[in-house]
Amino acid sequence: MLLRDGDRLGKLVDVYYDADSDDPVFLCVKPRLFSSKQLLVPADKVHETPAGLTVDWSEDDVRGAPTTKPGVGLSGVEELRVFRHYGMEFTLSTADNGRRLVRH
Repeated sequence: MLLRDGDRLGKLVDVYYDADSDDPVFLCVKPRLFSSKQLLVPADKVHETPAGLTVDWSEDDVRGAPTTKPGVGLSGVEELRVFRHYGMEFTLSTADNGRRLVRH
């Protein structure tokens, strides 16, 4: 995946879906540099370009976002933080646990 300026962000490794609609909400990206954490970027701000998938964010925007570890889901507080970081509306899910994001 690429940043909007064309610099490489990393590799798409996972997707978080809306628990109610099953639409993709956030993409998990393994950074280009060695890291045990994954970056989260909004799925609706990713576009396919001739160079590859490109996020409509700067490196500072993405690097300042909450992160996740491979194989570990987000807590309710982390869900809220990532939505707020990107200025996205957050509502609780209708699922029994109220969690908004799920992975498949």
